[in-house]
Amino acid sequence: MNRVPGIIYAISSAVAFGFVPVFAVIAYSGGTNAVTAVFLRFFLASVILLGILRYRKVKLAVSKKVFWRLAYLSIVGYAATCVTLFISYNYISIGLATILHFVYPAVVTVLSFFIFKEKLRPVKIISLLLSIAGVYILAGSGDASVSMGGVVLALVSGILYSIYTIELGREEIKTMDGLLLTFYVSLLSSASILLYGAATKNLMFSLQLSGLLAVLGLAVVCTVFGILVYCKAVQAIGPSDTAILSTFEPVTGVIMGIVMFGEKLDLTTAIGSSFIIISVLLFSYNRKAKVQEGKVSDMAQI
Repeated sequence: MNRVPGIIYAISSAVAFGFVPVFAVIAYSGGTNAVTAVFLRFFLASVILLGILRYRKVKLAVSKKVFWRLAYLSIVGYAATCVTLFISYNYISIGLATILHFVYPAVVTVLSFFIFKEKLRPVKIISLLLSIAGVYILAGSGDASVSMGGVVLALVSGILYSIYTIELGREEIKTMDGLLLTFYVSLLSSASILLYGAATKNLMFSLQLSGLLAVLGLAVVCTVFGILVYCKAVQAIGPSDTAILSTFEPVTGVIMGIVMFGEKLDLTTAIGSSFIIISVLLFSYNRKAKVQEGKVSDMAQI
């Protein structure tokens, strides 16, 4: 099996998602908040995707079983992930939030062990321990500038994203057209966030031009393109390997935070962050295990 396209898809999605916090922070300064930015992101993406699907004459109908599966992975997995992560940007740096979010490869690995019976090899166990140690260092740094609320929100976003990634590995989802899958994820996510925003009175639409452009960037770059190639990566190489190759996302997030917003990493935060990034890199270099797991994943999932 040629895994190169799947690897390229995974890395491309990681880079695209790495720009999420940049666009989000610009959107906040442009007159909106986390809930509104996430809603507009998915709503605009669903409109764009609908136009593409109609142009390609792709049938939108799905079975009732698939629809409810899509609703679950979109609302519990993706929408909730984005809301918690976007809110965390208000309390901690985008670099730290992105890194903490990346507990999800470890969670995906554990869930894949129980759900898909993937093997937990020694390298993966070491990586899991490094990831846990990194989170412990970051959460217990004692730095007054680090909000524990922001840390918890970022961690929760990673756990929720692992649910989304695992659900993409279900058989009834894997066979879907990539654009159609992305459309449903965007549509159902926007609908659920709209209801949540209306109920909590957290919607605000007095955006400046910079805010509108940032939201458009979130919709096109980080949603239409990002989700599409992420879904194609999961379909090609499985949820565990896709999560592993997404290491490029926290690296992008940290670099963009430093370059765009002048964020700084103290020694403790740098050590904890390094533990998490190294843990994911160890996963990605375990090539022999990945090939074998890919075969198990192809047989057992989506």
